[in-house]
Amino acid sequence: MKSLNLPQEKTFIGPALIWKRIAAFFIDMVIINLFVLFPFRSLFQNIIPKDYSFSEAYKFFSSTNYTNFITSISFIMSVLIILYFVMLERKMSQTIGKMFMKIHIVSNNNTLKTWQLVLRNLVFIPMFPFILLWVIDPLFMFFTKTNQRLSDILSKTSVVEKSSLQGNELFSI
Repeated sequence: MKSLNLPQEKTFIGPALIWKRIAAFFIDMVIINLFVLFPFRSLFQNIIPKDYSFSEAYKFFSSTNYTNFITSISFIMSVLIILYFVMLERKMSQTIGKMFMKIHIVSNNNTLKTWQLVLRNLVFIPMFPFILLWVIDPLFMFFTKTNQRLSDILSKTSVVEKSSLQGNELFSI
């Protein structure tokens, strides 16, 4: 059988747009809220007194053994969140949010390694100094040409999107 000699589709891989990264993150946060955080919500509601003001709740937690318990549960929740990102990104180079936005993760060293994925997701650990990353990490996206977060730079990864060009699209206005 004779094959057709059609021109190859031209593709371009470049940095993902910031709005796509933010939308993917919010989609992932909805999924994480439903499947990771929601099951723990009733546990926290049973521990935290409902009628307390902020200062009363602060005194309650600083004087009881609940502080260690809450810290442990928070750490378990953060490990589950990191596992969500690491497992999906390791298997498919995408999370569910990134799939919807048609963006994915690539390594700057050609092979995506697990340590890179863990490093880029340490922002989800709710302990000092990782809490500083909650502000610093996303701000980097607005000041780099490739829209990379600080954790992307440190882990030597990039979030990219593939654009395909058809025939005369290069010349259309």
